[in-house]
Amino acid sequence: MSDELPTLGDLMMFRLYRAWSAGNPIFTRLCEGRFNITRREWRLLAIAAQHDSLTSTQLAHAAILDTPRTSRAVSSLCSKGLLARSRDSGDARTVHISITCQGRTLYHQIMPVVVSLNNMIFQDLDAAELQALTIMLDRVVRRAEQMIEDDLVKERPHRSRPGKA
Repeated sequence: MSDELPTLGDLMMFRLYRAWSAGNPIFTRLCEGRFNITRREWRLLAIAAQHDSLTSTQLAHAAILDTPRTSRAVSSLCSKGLLARSRDSGDARTVHISITCQGRTLYHQIMPVVVSLNNMIFQDLDAAELQALTIMLDRVVRRAEQMIEDDLVKERPHRSRPGKA
């Protein structure tokens, strides 16, 4: 029938989510099982390893996380000795986050394994396909960000009211 709606599996955003969901358990097992940190903590640690220091807001933005989740994960990483917090000398309200020596050591243990697993997941794509996929995903991200900026969908989630439509 020509007027039927597509299935969820036909939608590209769902297919992207399915691809992410297929690979995610591999990295969760690695991080939590072998290195005793969550995937979220790993993401924050890997970003912190790329910078001398970041504010919590900068770290949250780079990790594409909200501030409360970032704060909880940073607290956990600090308690494990992997990140450190320090007050800004010019503005005591600003806290800088940096990776510790112990955190950098862990980063250097995990990152080669993550790179290897990532390469294995994408091994069936040749270099040209990987480059094309990267370009296409970047375009999808830019379009989605523009749609958010344009406030295309005005409604907001009602997370404080479960079950309400």
